[in-house]
Amino acid sequence: MITKKAIFAAMLAAPAALVLAAPANAQVAGIAYANPTSVVAASKAFGAANQQISTTYKAAFDQMQQRRTALENELKPLVAQLDANKDGKVSEEEGKAAQTAKNPAIEKIRTAQTNAQNDLGRLSNPAARAELFAIESILRQYEAAQLRVVNARKISVVLSPEVFMYAPDSANISQAITAEIDKVAPTVSIQPPADWQPSRETLAIQQQIAQAAQLQAYQQQAAAQQQRPAAAGTAPAATGATQPTKPAEPR
Repeated sequence: MITKKAIFAAMLAAPAALVLAAPANAQVAGIAYANPTSVVAASKAFGAANQQISTTYKAAFDQMQQRRTALENELKPLVAQLDANKDGKVSEEEGKAAQTAKNPAIEKIRTAQTNAQNDLGRLSNPAARAELFAIESILRQYEAAQLRVVNARKISVVLSPEVFMYAPDSANISQAITAEIDKVAPTVSIQPPADWQPSRETLAIQQQIAQAAQLQAYQQQAAAQQQRPAAAGTAPAATGATQPTKPAEPR
């Protein structure tokens, strides 16, 4: 249970707008928290939007994969020039030695990586804008959906989860807000107007969703490696790049 001390500490740590919005006689038992990023990521509209993006921009994703492969092939002979002992990898000492000697391969590697990043950014930008527009469309439903949950559950204050040192699962209303959004907006458009620009909140949520997806992928990969037979542990790791499951944030 949340103690009165923890609640007052949370309210003091909350943004001023949230604190001022709470009535002076707010009930302690009426405090909840919600995570907008989790709400958006779990919504039906976001899942449907990403499926549509994967289909609509498939050609761009294929070109991005080809560009990554081209970069990998371009870097291999350059990296080999830094591998002094020819063991198939560049150690920290070999990298420092190459920098000290001003090995021209280092600058070529940087140029190749910069060119590839520019190409990948150009190719991914339309899909990233489509995802951003979908996120912002979902966020437009957030306030009304949260209000319906607040009224139904007689909640007095909704805070960010970061301000709590402890709270029971029942205090989390993110799933309830998602369910409300799913009722009124199960799908959203992925076609932004030509002059549309995403808000800072939208950009932040897209980045948080991408980071969470990347972390989950790393965790799944680590778990899969642990489940492999011990004999497979001596096999060389694959170096091929894989296509991301979602568009990259525009640069």
